[in-house]
This record gives sequence, C-alpha cells and structure tokens, in this order.
Amino acid sequence: MKDVFLIFGYGVPKNILVDENYNLYLKTIFNQVYDFVTKNKIQNPLIICSGGKTDCFKPYKRTEGDEMIKFLKKLCQQSFLKPVTKNWLFISEKISLSTLENFLYCKNILKKQKIISARLFVFCEQTRVKRVKILAKKILAKKYNLTVIPVDFDTSPNRYLDPQFLTEKERLVLKHDLWALENPANLKKYHQLFEEKLKFLRKAGPEVHTKAVQEWWKQEIIKLMEKNIITKQNPILCNNGRKI
Repeated sequence: MKDVFLIFGYGVPKNILVDENYNLYLKTIFNQVYDFVTKNKIQNPLIICSGGKTDCFKPYKRTEGDEMIKFLKKLCQQSFLKPVTKNWLFISEKISLSTLENFLYCKNILKKQKIISARLFVFCEQTRVKRVKILAKKILAKKYNLTVIPVDFDTSPNRYLDPQFLTEKERLVLKHDLWALENPANLKKYHQLFEEKLKFLRKAGPEVHTKAVQEWWKQEIIKLMEKNIITKQNPILCNNGRKI
C-alpha cells in the first residue's frame, strides 16, 4: 500500500527558511514523517505540498506548495538524513486558494499518479482540524486509510482569538465549503471569492496581513449570511465587539 502525506500551506512568508511559524509547522511534520518512514521501513513515500499562488510580496509569483518543498528538501539534504530521505518524492500542488481546494486538487494529483488505495496522512493547522476531517471524508475515496494530524504551530494573533469566535468561524466556513461542493457553478463562485480575498490582502500589504485576514472574514461571513449561503445559530462577538 502506498504511503502519502498531504501538507497544506498557510500563506507565503517573506522567507520560509527563517519564518518562525512555518519552521515550527514543517519541522514538526518532517519529524513525524521521518519517524513513520523509518519505523515502517518505507522506501519511497509521496509528499504532496499543497497551496497556490497566495504570495503577498511583489511580484506575487511564489506558491505555498513550492515554498514548502524548498524548505523540506533543504532538511532532506543534510548528510545524516540522506540515507533515509534520498528517495522521498515531492509533488507541488500550486493552484488551490483554500482548504477545500487543497483537497480537490490533491485528489486530482492522486488520480494522475494512479493511486487508488493508500495510507493517507493529512497535516493541517490545529484550529481547522474538525473541518478538515469532514472535508477529507467527503472528498477523498473510501479506499484511502485516512489520518488527519493537527499541528499547533501558529503563534500569530490569529491563534489567540476568542475560542468561541474561532469555533463559530470554522462552522460557518464549513457550511460555505459544503455549499461550494453542491455543483460546479457554486464551486466557481467559491474560487472567485478567494481570488477577491487575495486581492484584498495584497492591497492591504504584508505588514498588516493578520489584521486584514480577520477583517476580510468578518465582512465576507456577513455577506454570505445575507445571501443565505450560510446561516448562523448563535451570535458571537469579535474582538472589537461587533457581531458576525
């Protein structure tokens, strides 16, 4: 049975080799992959790094997938690791702009690689684990032996928002994800929304990226509720006291 590791990206930092959050995220994942590979004597694991062109630094050409592979390959090239890592296969998925699209485009890669049965490990950010598990079961084939592994790596302000806000945001985002999966027209509109998000973040600039992400979500969740794409059960308060 093939062993496949899916790693989802979270933006493109100015320099991934020194970025604190990405270092913690990818080094933690690397060690877990390494331990699994050595324990089970796996010769050629497939590692798919997933994430599109979300670069907010001009000229906006870098992708999350390529940047993560650059970091992981640097770890693999260390002389004391090469005997184990020399046959690791990396593939970059560089179209997706969201977690939902991470799954959809990784699914396409698995199909192109003719992998119809595998032990499949999905690494994601801690606060998104419930949504990731639901999407994984809905999108990926039942023949995959699926394990979702959350990594609590984020030390930005996003990680320390009101837990009730984070839970509610994830619930509403999941509803939007499931709406997008209903038909191709919805999925197209969904992708366009994330293209608009990227334009918004680039206009705001990387210096205020975290604040801009929060503001975008507040605005878009309200719009999606007005369009009845998502519904809300219990109002909660954001940090600034505004209801969403």
